[in-house]
Amino acid sequence: MTTTARTPSIAPAPPKRGTPRWIWVLVVVLVVAVTGAIGLLGVSALTVFGAEPGPGVSYDPDNPRPQGARALAQIIDDHGGDLHQARGLDEFTDSPRPESSTTVVVSSIGALNPGTAQQFLDRVSDAHRVILIAPQDNALSLLRLPVRLEYGGAPSAVLAGCTTTEIADDDTITGGALGYSTSAPGATSCFTTGTASNVLIVPATSTRPEIVVVSGDMLINENLALRDNAGVATRLFAGAHDILWYVPLFTDEVASAQEESDIPEALGPLVVLAAFAVLVLMLWRGRRFGALVTEPLPAVVKAIETTQARGRMYHKARADARAAAALRIHTLTSLASYLGLPYDAGRATDELAAPDWETMVAPGETADSAVHAIITTVVSVTGRDLPQVRTLLAGPLPTTDTGLVVFTSELTALEKEVRHTP
Repeated sequence: MTTTARTPSIAPAPPKRGTPRWIWVLVVVLVVAVTGAIGLLGVSALTVFGAEPGPGVSYDPDNPRPQGARALAQIIDDHGGDLHQARGLDEFTDSPRPESSTTVVVSSIGALNPGTAQQFLDRVSDAHRVILIAPQDNALSLLRLPVRLEYGGAPSAVLAGCTTTEIADDDTITGGALGYSTSAPGATSCFTTGTASNVLIVPATSTRPEIVVVSGDMLINENLALRDNAGVATRLFAGAHDILWYVPLFTDEVASAQEESDIPEALGPLVVLAAFAVLVLMLWRGRRFGALVTEPLPAVVKAIETTQARGRMYHKARADARAAAALRIHTLTSLASYLGLPYDAGRATDELAAPDWETMVAPGETADSAVHAIITTVVSVTGRDLPQVRTLLAGPLPTTDTGLVVFTSELTALEKEVRHTP
């Protein structure tokens, strides 16, 4: 008897179905929502950055906090000076043009740009005096002043060492870590430590009025009542009847007269709308996404393994100081980028490669003026003690494994505190 094997029947595979329509509707809705959110965030950002400086800005005449200058503004007002504030370029240009009876005070000088700096110089050419509070090198360059930033050491009491109509030879103020020097003929340097002067008076020329550059440490609220700070500041600032306190904003721009364009103003929004329509059409009619395809990789190296290997290499070479220096350079570069300050990381890295680096550089203190500018700004932002921050960012480097671990933790904590991140 012969039996015939039955071939099992194979059911046909169900036809593949495309992505459901409701998914694409959801994608379009999400795109619209994200676009709207980005627009709102942009408007909010412009509002925030275009707003007037808040109570946390150093040397601001409305700031009552320790680093502010509200106390100085009130003292000037109480001593007969007619004090007016101008926040932003629009208010500054709307104010009466400074004359020979007007002293112009400028804080937040870092917000100046080439256009606003030139307009500022043109407008104050007839003023009695211009006082610049704690300007950095870039602002001094924009204002074309023969003045440069210098490192003056730790803050301390500094004797005048000069005599002017506003400053007596025996006056004493609170000196700052940074000061100024100049090559201008006839300039007067007061309260000097080394080559750094806390008050620098540059005489007037045919194109600019008398310029007074002040380091700013004696002007803040927490120091104004110390030593002769208030007296010296009052005599410097209230020497004229009118005082105009100008606070530049980062959003200030100089209006330029441009010819009327032949391109309609509505063309820009229409282009954006057309681009958005093309994106939606691509999502609607584009090729459907299939299932993800997995592919085995030949090798997977975790990032932590690279870090551990590098750490073992440093440990084996006993190069703890060089490892700490590399970490410090990385932190200084990150802080300088975040705070908008100059720092040459390439030069520091080249110095690190020198054969005699561990004996000549590591045990000492960094003398780079850019590093000390970063230190001063970090102290202003975080409120930490200056010696503590200077030791961390410019002091001698650790030479042991334990010191390197502590040093790394402190650098990380400092950077998070500056960036206000948890």
